Amino acid sequence: MKILHIQDIEDINHQTWAEHLSQAMGKEYVAVTGDELLQLRTSDGFSQWLQDESIDIIVISCEHRRHDVQGFLNASRELRIPYIFLTPVMRLSLCQRILAPVTMLEEEVHKAEILTHFHRYTDSHIFLLQANDYGHRAANNTTKIQQFIQRQTGADDICTIMPAKHNSQSLHRELSEAEQTYQADLIAITASREYGLDDLIFGPAERYVIMHACHPVLLLNPRGDLFSLCD
Repeated sequence: MKILHIQDIEDINHQTWAEHLSQAMGKEYVAVTGDELLQLRTSDGFSQWLQDESIDIIVISCEHRRHDVQGFLNASRELRIPYIFLTPVMRLSLCQRILAPVTMLEEEVHKAEILTHFHRYTDSHIFLLQANDYGHRAANNTTKIQQFIQRQTGADDICTIMPAKHNSQSLHRELSEAEQTYQADLIAITASREYGLDDLIFGPAERYVIMHACHPVLLLNPRGDLFSLCD
């Protein structure tokens, strides 16, 4: 299996980080430039190319500009695999502490697999930031993720559940502060199901997180036919 690094900008620190991540996970590192990616995407076989090349994680290096970030978010809406954003303002280090916000939406539970995968290869500790909702859905999702990770790893001390200040709708606005509080070096979030009018005007929550994050941001699209990572 491989990690694909899309280099829309040239940054040796980004390349080194992506190469180290590939090495830690035992995956082959493959890099393409933004122009090469455009050629691939203008053909109808991009999804098939990802499958043929056995790509199961994508790393995107782009400018810290809303237009650039949104362009890659739009291009990634149909991906069935995780994708990670890197911008020049982010600090890069090994993924030892992962911050994963958990809302009331059922697709949040899908993050359990990628979180387990990262822990297995980077020995990372996972902070589950549980939304401060009136109902029990966010709490139930958090418990499901924790139990999945415990079953897969056989360890009880990998996850720490932390209460958030905000509810599910505004939890993304708390992540920058939480990232500093828990000294996280990777944020794992779920992308929006659909873009509403507010998202089209002001930008989706995931763009807000990327633009305010101090460390790489991993996204997972909410799909029923979600990826399955290979070890």
